[in-house]
Amino acid sequence: MLHGSNNIGRIRKHNEYSLCSVPTMTEPAVSHHDVVVAQHRISYAETGAGQAVRILVHGLGGCWRHWAPTLTALAPHGRTIALDLPGFGRSEHSGDMTVGAIVEVIDAVRTSVGADRVDLVGHSMGTLLTCEYAARRPEMVRRMVLVGGPILSVIELFRSPAVTLFRNPQLANFLIEAATVGIPLPNWAVDLVVSNRWARRLALSPYTPDPGSLSPAAVRDILAGSGGSGTLATLRQGFGYDFRPALAALSCPTMVIGGREDRIAPEGDLRRFARLARCVESVEILPGTGHLAMIERPESVNPLIESFLNAQSPTSEDSVKP
Repeated sequence: MLHGSNNIGRIRKHNEYSLCSVPTMTEPAVSHHDVVVAQHRISYAETGAGQAVRILVHGLGGCWRHWAPTLTALAPHGRTIALDLPGFGRSEHSGDMTVGAIVEVIDAVRTSVGADRVDLVGHSMGTLLTCEYAARRPEMVRRMVLVGGPILSVIELFRSPAVTLFRNPQLANFLIEAATVGIPLPNWAVDLVVSNRWARRLALSPYTPDPGSLSPAAVRDILAGSGGSGTLATLRQGFGYDFRPALAALSCPTMVIGGREDRIAPEGDLRRFARLARCVESVEILPGTGHLAMIERPESVNPLIESFLNAQSPTSEDSVKP
């Protein structure tokens, strides 16, 4: 796992249609870095300084800019890194998109910044990946925050689609996401969604109950990860995926944040996870909030993340909830 500058022409071509390369008013002052993992370039944005290191992992159809408000909020408290997963944002599409390979990508970023231990923050699909990392590398993780996940019902959807949809019809919103997030959006389409309330409602209603309340910059941040070349390969990993080993192995203090109106990771999923994972210390459910809580309600989400990560980790005897 080496830093490098080779293949930069191919990387730029891969990202020429990516909105992750287009700044917005919400973009914090970040520096962009690359690490080469298994001969593929992985990109991450970094801001802040200090001994504490936080790695933020986006979900399907996301990129580092889904964490733009969180980067700004956490920067005064330590080094904060938002990763572009393989095939998303500025990162090159990897031939190996398995969970184990993504765990190695997260570890490569940790190694590249010289951190012995990190805090992890994941969103949606990223909550599964951060849990997998914490389960497989427990000595490397101090604390963890999960936003809009773990997406337990989505995992069940891959196993038993008809039964799961009958029990929870709202999961059709995930099918909409899966069918659309891999489609690159031309600039005119982005501008239309940003400026037209009907287009915004059509595009974003599966994710947020009130698309009209989002600022234009927030809408651009949401759309920034669309069209990632890794979308289809990532979705394929859902078939046969078993989250139970990671769930059983989790031990780091964990906070779960969700939206009461989330149709992809409903409140019931988060509370079920909290009952099964004894390391969960708190579950925070935000009213009037959908699946993109860190973008919809940064004024509520960021203080929760900041307070939890700034707390001292308990001893192992104290790390489970009563």
